[in-house]
Amino acid sequence: MEYENEIIELTGENGDSIKCEYLDTVLVDDNEYVVLLPLDEDNCGCDSEDCDECGAEVIIMKIEKTGDEEYLVPVEDDDELEKAFEAFQDQIDYEDEDEDL
Repeated sequence: MEYENEIIELTGENGDSIKCEYLDTVLVDDNEYVVLLPLDEDNCGCDSEDCDECGAEVIIMKIEKTGDEEYLVPVEDDDELEKAFEAFQDQIDYEDEDEDL
């Protein structure tokens, strides 16, 4: 699944949609996860431009495959989500180290 430099629109069960920028794909325990950055700064529901929550959180979705089709599903297990987020952070740290060389 090629997402690089793409904007992805996620649609929730209640029909609400949110546009996100693709950040990265990480592999954890033979599962692939897509890391997305919400483009809508009103996500946290606050009114303040100084809110620490606005724009600070990423969305991590698991890539599942059925035949030739790939689709994104929410990660509901907290431990699985934490592992995917740690892999994303490690990947960012590794890329930063490569740029410093």
